Amino acid sequence: MQIKKLLVKDLMRVEVRTIGADASLKEAARAMHEQKVSSLVIQPADESDAFGIVTRKDVLEAMLMDSGGDLPYLVSEVMTKPAITVGPKLSIENCLLLMRVAGTRRLPVVEGERLVGIISNTDVFDRLISGK
Repeated sequence: MQIKKLLVKDLMRVEVRTIGADASLKEAARAMHEQKVSSLVIQPADESDAFGIVTRKDVLEAMLMDSGGDLPYLVSEVMTKPAITVGPKLSIENCLLLMRVAGTRRLPVVEGERLVGIISNTDVFDRLISGK
């Protein structure tokens, strides 16, 4: 099957790792390491809120910018919010264009108000390499 004919739902991972916005960066780093992921999604607090995302890069940049104890201790202080999300029926071609324009490598997949997956550029590259 040609990659251009695929939809996000064809390549997304349904096991999405999440963390609370009030978690510490240390907890986030530990969770990413233990779960072997490079990002965690933050669920909206209520219907008027948006999804967020924190990445390994966010944590590392916060550590590098720390100048004598000013390291933000909470995920909410370094996460991207609102996170750019996509629907499961979006074409992979449009998903990749969005990633490129937004400068992001991973996008939470949302159906209605429910988190149903996550897609990363690695998922797409893995499919390209496998040739399936």
